[in-house]
Amino acid sequence: MSRSRHNALLYRIAALALLALAFFLRVYRLGEKNIWWDEGWTVWMAKHDFAWIALRTASDEHPPLHYWLMNIWQTVFGADVFTGRFFSVIFGALLVAIIYRLGKEIGGARLGLLAALFLALSRFQIWWAQDIKNYTLSAFFAWVSVWCVWQITARRRPTADGRRQLLFWLGYILATFLALFSHYLAALLVLANNVFVGIVLISSWRRGEKIFPSLLKWSLAQVAVVILFLPWLCLYLQNGATWSAAPTFDFGLFLRLAATVLALGVTTYIENYTFIVLGSLAIAALSVGWMARRQTTADSLTSRSSSVVRHSSLAWATLYMLFIAFIPPALIYLLSLTPAAIFAPKIQARYLMMLTPALSLLLALGVLFVAENTRGRVGKIVTVALVLFIVAAQIFTLRDYFRERILRDEYATLSQMLNNFAFSDDAIVLNTDQEYPTFLYYLERDFDWIGVPNGAPVNAETVARIAAQTASHNAVWVVTIPDALQKDPQRLVEQKIAERLPKQYEQNFGDKRLTLYASAQRNVQDAPRENFSPLAARDAVLDERLKLVGVDLPLREAFGGDVVSVVTYWQAQDLTTINLSLQKQNGEIVARAAIPISIGARERAEGALQIPPDATGGELRVIAQARLNSLPLGIIQVLPRENAPSSADGTTSQARRERFGEHIALVGVNLPTRNFRAGESVPLTLFWQADAPLQTSYTVFAHLLGEQYNPAQNNFLWGQVDQIPVEGRFPTNAWSPRQIIVDAYQIKLDERAPAGAYKIEIGLYDANGTRLRVFDADGNDLGDALIAGEIQVGN
Repeated sequence: MSRSRHNALLYRIAALALLALAFFLRVYRLGEKNIWWDEGWTVWMAKHDFAWIALRTASDEHPPLHYWLMNIWQTVFGADVFTGRFFSVIFGALLVAIIYRLGKEIGGARLGLLAALFLALSRFQIWWAQDIKNYTLSAFFAWVSVWCVWQITARRRPTADGRRQLLFWLGYILATFLALFSHYLAALLVLANNVFVGIVLISSWRRGEKIFPSLLKWSLAQVAVVILFLPWLCLYLQNGATWSAAPTFDFGLFLRLAATVLALGVTTYIENYTFIVLGSLAIAALSVGWMARRQTTADSLTSRSSSVVRHSSLAWATLYMLFIAFIPPALIYLLSLTPAAIFAPKIQARYLMMLTPALSLLLALGVLFVAENTRGRVGKIVTVALVLFIVAAQIFTLRDYFRERILRDEYATLSQMLNNFAFSDDAIVLNTDQEYPTFLYYLERDFDWIGVPNGAPVNAETVARIAAQTASHNAVWVVTIPDALQKDPQRLVEQKIAERLPKQYEQNFGDKRLTLYASAQRNVQDAPRENFSPLAARDAVLDERLKLVGVDLPLREAFGGDVVSVVTYWQAQDLTTINLSLQKQNGEIVARAAIPISIGARERAEGALQIPPDATGGELRVIAQARLNSLPLGIIQVLPRENAPSSADGTTSQARRERFGEHIALVGVNLPTRNFRAGESVPLTLFWQADAPLQTSYTVFAHLLGEQYNPAQNNFLWGQVDQIPVEGRFPTNAWSPRQIIVDAYQIKLDERAPAGAYKIEIGLYDANGTRLRVFDADGNDLGDALIAGEIQVGN
């Protein structure tokens, strides 16, 4: 085998290995993250027929192609979260293949491999390849069009294969249309394509070449794309909603966000990555060196010298990628400034996702420039160092990304109550409908559901509408989420339903609550045969009179302090007690619950088992035991929780001694001392300590109460933050006794807040909205909230 063939084989093997790496990273922990609003919306939309989807998306912000394809995909493979996300994985991996091919066409296999490596490791690409959205689909087609543009411009020579050139023209037209039909913002890459082709043609014209045939072909290709897209565009213009102006976004912040997202795929705390981002951008900037070479910039893509053609190709490719990296973000920002438009997008980091291949290619071009323009051992060391820097930066951010992919029992156990015990003619009221696509994903049957609007406080009109919509039902299930604690704190919706239907059942599921109002008593212990649908069917005999027939255990991983909900279903011929427990491998029981059950065919027994807060790792076995016999139900992998923030010396600026409930103490507060203006954020740090393990996860509220009435809120509230302590990362049930928890907040003042004194009010409440009582050091009851301090707001 010749050396050239040997190298070609090695490059091919390396390319396949990178494609396998890209696929692995995109499928790794694919299902280990709860479905979110947009994904639930996509799954719900895709359940409808093509015509319904078309009419619905005609008044939405996305075209219908992805929903249509998902409709086919779900029909064939199912609508679970792993399967839905796998569709995006396919196109995410194919995008890496396209970038390899494009890089190889531009500057050889080494450039293609480097670009593919950087894109395979791209956190932002992996993120959206693990999401049931249209981004990888649109990005794939957009970059197929870029590849076709490169082939068209590179093959503008008399000796070019006419048949193959025709295929690239047709490929460009089809790929561009499909990209636009997947996401409207693909139009920004289309614009970058046109700018690049225009500059190529102008360059050729200045050298005296005939450009009219190429200009005509390019123009006809754009016309063909418009003709293909025109029917949909007409339907959209007839039905599309008017876009309002997007919220203002600081230009400097936008630049920092765009740079961080493209380089690292990080969207939060971007200030922590400044130096890594600057280093990555500096390497990408080295690619401009190809444009600075005189022999490259002086020649065109059509020169016959192989050396000059390659250098020219690298220079033009650098310019092309710079157009793609800079033109779309600039237009996204300018569009967001328009007062109203057909499409006025808000600044969203994910809109930059389809641009990350451009940065991967620029990084590869920068590394290649150093490799080919520095000689000797030093050049090799520098080249390897640059590659290692880029790879290390990507792996560093990927570690945090995968660590955050943890399943939570957000709606699974709650929805299983409805799947197993709700009748087909029951109604479901979502109070509020803030998360309705997520909730609907977990329902296995179609129910008549009504949403309480989440955009404003519940009023008499809303209550009357909900009552009217549920009037024909003899049973109404109410799902209450945390948003209802603010929008409907007095439970007006449930009060109205209870006027007609008595309450038959109520249970908390984490921070949510499920209540049944029905005209007749309902059995919520023995699941009807026609409804029975456990997450895992079982047929395990414990003894001759007791058999396990099903288990709901939605979690496979949990942190110390988490409460794991375990639901079992039993065929019982007499009364008994089911003991559910979490056990270490040596048999030591760390949590247990005893649940009595009655005689029934599918008796439900649920236990809430709390993992010890100080648990740092290992496996816990979930065991069911009755009558001296036991059955394994599953295994929970305990994950180490990150350390809670703590002060270096345990001191605070202001010591406090108030207690919240029986076991939580406020031991200190850091209060701001300067004056503020309306619209600013007020910093506040609370220092908590528990004297015993807590089984309940409480939410902290921090209010800014003014002297003047706020008509928009119907109270004196001018700023508010409600969250699980430490930004949701360290709930109260994960606190260890005597551990000091440093809990920081930024409370944004209302833009219309008048000047004057404002009190800082704090407290804690549970999933039902019930606040903990506050006591001073002497045990005096201070109410259900504490005034922790005061600030001044000026004009």
